[in-house]
Amino acid sequence: MRAVHFKGTGDPSILTIAEVPVRPPNSDEVQVRVTSAGLNRADANYRAGKYLLRSPGASRSGFEGAGIIEAVGTNVALHPGARVGLLPSSFDVVREGTAAETVTVPAAACIPTPATIDDRDAGAIWIQYLTAWGALVEIAAVGPGDWVIVPAASSSVGIAAIQLCRARGARVIATTTSADKVRALERCAPDAIIDTRRESYVDRVMEVTHNEGARVVFDPIFGPIVNDHIRACRPEAIVFVHGVLDFTPLELRAGGMLRKQIRLQGYTFGPLLADRERRERAISGITTHLEAGDFAPIIDSYFPLARIQDAHRHLESNRQIGKIVVLPQQR
Repeated sequence: MRAVHFKGTGDPSILTIAEVPVRPPNSDEVQVRVTSAGLNRADANYRAGKYLLRSPGASRSGFEGAGIIEAVGTNVALHPGARVGLLPSSFDVVREGTAAETVTVPAAACIPTPATIDDRDAGAIWIQYLTAWGALVEIAAVGPGDWVIVPAASSSVGIAAIQLCRARGARVIATTTSADKVRALERCAPDAIIDTRRESYVDRVMEVTHNEGARVVFDPIFGPIVNDHIRACRPEAIVFVHGVLDFTPLELRAGGMLRKQIRLQGYTFGPLLADRERRERAISGITTHLEAGDFAPIIDSYFPLARIQDAHRHLESNRQIGKIVVLPQQR
């Protein structure tokens, strides 16, 4: 069985394909033939040593995936042949990273794949929609009348956030950094798109919102732009920071944040997944929207496992629109 491995930390060149034995499932585990593995910024940051979770020195790769159950443990109610996604943060990426032909994971990590999603796209669902859901639904409870800013909106999480806000009746301002990405985002139908390299971000937000400002900013960038987010917000808004694409030190100008009583909140979906009631509510809601067609992952490109280095390089080029997917069964 082929799986992606790396040792140490570094650029995509440290990723290798190794032949490893398939681990039989324990009593509470299942063996899954991986049909697709979504590639996320977390994969690149983990490989580079910049992620919240650090590699112990040698590790497999892949935080997200989906496939078909091939074998089950003695205490598992699931059956071979079932199509399942793998709940992020619910399996050991060091031993069972999803950039592999097969993984053996806890049965509790398996989520039924909606019938509306085909096998090669099924590994591109859960990280993006759970990330958006936890912040925008469970915490901010966005709804009709709200203005939501989605920076770096052409990412898979950004597109998921746009779809979620539209489904809940909120109004969306998507930001991006090129004319090509503006054109690509038009098919997602946000209420406004701002090219921040050509337009004044704050002035344009105020124009679009008729000087109201945004109630929520869902930011994966961090860095100095946080000060502009605060300026673009209405009083008592929430600025979520769910990633760090810009490592430039932030010198926070606190005056505007204090005057407007802005909430600057770091965010991951970890607490959502740790809370059974909230997790099940999110999975059910996302599944319903996927089955209804309100949510649909936009796939930028597919890569066979043998081109895993190229897939990571493409991710780090920031040229993608939507999700990059690795197809482990494709030769």
